[in-house]
Amino acid sequence: MKLVALGDSIMKGVLVESEGERSRYSLADKSIVECCAEKLGGESLNLGKMGCTIEAGERILDRYLDKMSGARYVLLEYGGNDSDYNWQEIAEAPEKEHFPRTRLEVFEEVYERVINKIKAMGAIPLVLSLPPMDAERYFAFFSQKWEEGFRANVMRWLGGSTNTIMSGHELYNLATMRVAQRTGAQWIDVTSGLLKDHNYRAYLCDDGIHPNERGQRMIAEAVLQSLR
Repeated sequence: MKLVALGDSIMKGVLVESEGERSRYSLADKSIVECCAEKLGGESLNLGKMGCTIEAGERILDRYLDKMSGARYVLLEYGGNDSDYNWQEIAEAPEKEHFPRTRLEVFEEVYERVINKIKAMGAIPLVLSLPPMDAERYFAFFSQKWEEGFRANVMRWLGGSTNTIMSGHELYNLATMRVAQRTGAQWIDVTSGLLKDHNYRAYLCDDGIHPNERGQRMIAEAVLQSLR
């Protein structure tokens, strides 16, 4: 059985550690994809890419269609980068209008197209929900090198609370459920398994968005449970 994965750095297995004002990126010993493939007893192809949005994901899908041939399942994990903003631009001009990297309606439209392409090749698309995030930790991470004025500008744009970041993230999380429903794809809830632990932040890296090794193992288990 062949397992293919498309997504961003979470699917790739990227870990983030902070060292003062510097960040160190590495790969998990076993990514979500590797954990699943090991249990399912088949080969895997991980096409996850750091910083990937759904539109970039569609281009990757089109490029690697031949290599994906024979896939039984295709894991899909998008939305984190799509829901994110160019925080530097907001810091420099908080009075202007700013939009996520991928508009919500475009995200849903392209995601549906990706799912339908996968179904057309005879594979089963598995749409993953988004892991929860720690908005306070994420804000501290991306603004750590800024002067206080820039931090204040972004906080003012957010309406005074980092919860606004989390709300935007959840909008795209809910969108993953909608696109799965409309296309008849299987939606896998990886969010709840992490949120059940009141200390879910312990499953996240220093940046507040990437699951650490424990978090990746828990996500892999949610995927495997859905296939049993």
